[in-house]
Amino acid sequence: MSKKLLFGAVFAGVFTAWTIALLSNSVLAKTQISIAEIHWLDYTAKDRWQSIELIVPERDTLKRADRQKLRLYELHLAKVFEISHFLCQRDRAAAGYNWSYQAVNGNIEIGRYKISCRLARETAATYGLGKPETTAIRRNFKLPNGRDAVAVEKYAIPTLNITKNRFLQWRDFAKQLTPIENSGTQPANTSFPANNIFKQIKGKTRVPVFLPSRLSLSGNEQLDFDVQAGSHGYIVRMYLGKGCRTRDCYFGSIEAKRDEAFSPPSRLPRDTYRSIELEGGMRAIYFSKCGVYCNRFVEWQRLGVLYRVTLKNGSQQEVVQIANSAIRAGQR
Repeated sequence: MSKKLLFGAVFAGVFTAWTIALLSNSVLAKTQISIAEIHWLDYTAKDRWQSIELIVPERDTLKRADRQKLRLYELHLAKVFEISHFLCQRDRAAAGYNWSYQAVNGNIEIGRYKISCRLARETAATYGLGKPETTAIRRNFKLPNGRDAVAVEKYAIPTLNITKNRFLQWRDFAKQLTPIENSGTQPANTSFPANNIFKQIKGKTRVPVFLPSRLSLSGNEQLDFDVQAGSHGYIVRMYLGKGCRTRDCYFGSIEAKRDEAFSPPSRLPRDTYRSIELEGGMRAIYFSKCGVYCNRFVEWQRLGVLYRVTLKNGSQQEVVQIANSAIRAGQR
């Protein structure tokens, strides 16, 4: 397949069978809202809490969504409670679900919500349940032999009765539901030595050079760089610790290659693959490959050059921030 055809196939949604099922609107035809993906990590934990991601395509989740004047944000939270209640009914031993609510196909995390089964049942009893909606969920789980597996499953999930005379009550409830704070130290917005790196690339390559201005790093982390460049591209590898070049020290990379095709989608259970949009409407793909570490990637094409940002054990939001910083900074 030519690179042009591959590029078109990626953004037409022609990935793998399970990715098509995840992103196809036909799968979610009966829902009131647009959902890019619901990703459930169905692993038994000691505290009986499990993690789920609700990923939506919109950037503006505060816009009005229906005649009752509910916002998308409020409808998304209703979906969170509907799914939580449904899963709690299926698994009476569950304590609840940790939700990550993400917009722009995962580029922005709006907030994290801890929904206990008790709260989900109380909410369902307060508002009542209506007609079920077909909802597709990507479920990660363990096989009996202990190996990881993934399946896209469709469930008929009853909806909350939040229309007509109940929408004001639901709007007030959603307003009081505040996201939980992320634990641990948040990465700092650290300056990237773009001028120094560019000096090591300049004159060695014929491809346009794009480098970020900022990186997300913890306050005590120091990066060391390994820069290589040739006529058809360049790569800037980043390591934590002076002189360390081992896999444990690897932090990520920024690279460009002329006449390089997009990376093929992976079929490993813990991996993801989705189309996204970067700064200025630039179409791109985000994907992860997980083994001992989970590497996150963002790739986009410009004038026949494939640009890629890689981050080890980061998040989609972090790797997208680096890519957007490089695009905003412009050609060096």
